[in-house]
Parts: sequence; C-alpha cells; structure tokens
Amino acid sequence: MYLRLISLIFILTLVGCAKSVYTDYDQQYDYSDIQSYKIVSPAGSNPTSLDDGRMKQAVKEELTAMGLIETGSEPNVNVRYFIEPKTENVAYGSSVRFGYGSRRFGVGYETPTRYEERSYGQLVVEMVNTTSNQVIWRAVSKRKLTDRMTPASKNAFIQEQIKEMFEEFPPTATEPEY
Repeated sequence: MYLRLISLIFILTLVGCAKSVYTDYDQQYDYSDIQSYKIVSPAGSNPTSLDDGRMKQAVKEELTAMGLIETGSEPNVNVRYFIEPKTENVAYGSSVRFGYGSRRFGVGYETPTRYEERSYGQLVVEMVNTTSNQVIWRAVSKRKLTDRMTPASKNAFIQEQIKEMFEEFPPTATEPEY
C-alpha cells in the first residue's frame, strides 16, 4: 500500500516538473549584445487576431522586464511571434483494462472505433539577427491553444507560456547537453 502511494507521488512530481516549452538557440551568438529589439509583424496576419494581440503584449512585457528596449530603428534583434496551426487525430472507443485477482493478472485492449481531427495552435517566438537575417533563438510551446478556451483562460495561457519561454533567456553555455 505504502509502496503504491510513494510511487504515485514520485510520478506526479516528475509530471509536475516537466517543461512545457522547448527552446533552441545559436551557440555562437553573443546574447550579451542584445539591448534593443523590434517586434516584426507575423507573416500573413492581416488583420491581426485577438490571440496575436495577446501574444504581442505578453512578449513586450517579458522583454521589458528583462531590461530590453523596444526601438523602431536599428534594433539588435527582430522578434517575431506566431501561432503555428496544428492538428491531431483523437481516437474514441479504445480502452485498455488491467485487472488482478488471486495469483492472476490480466490485460484487455479494444481497438478504436472512431477518429476525430482536432485543430489547435502552438505558440512560437523567434529572435532574428538583424544583420544576417538568421534565427538566433527560438521557443516553442508544447501545450495547446484551443478554440474551446475562454478569453480569460487564453490570456492566462499565453502569458504563462511566454513567461516560461523567456525564463532561460539569454541562454548560457552551462546548460546540460543530452
């Protein structure tokens, strides 16, 4: 009994520690030189959606909190953000069952009977070197922005994900490699 409880607590702790964003960066770039930025409009975003506006505000807040200055002329980096459309297939009707009894253990599985395609958005923020026009830093949310969220929950979700994206910015060379 206690072993199961300890195992459950350990698994929940591991799940709670999982990062919900992925970051990638150019290891050769000197990030200490970044002092100013310019937000570049997302490609093909006319008119700007409500979620684009929420993302822009969250990105500005995080960059300002880090001490970076928004400028219209000669910034160190251009910052672009967008919501990448994604789809997933969700299966209904499948089930896996486990059971045990006196000296017996069993597993049962039924195949899915129906599939549904669901659309969602994935938040992406990139920093682009203004001289070479190359992406030097990229952060992608692993969580899903869906149309079923309320406006308040979308706003909270976007702010939380953008904050987590910039938690480890600027990147350091001491990060462990796997």
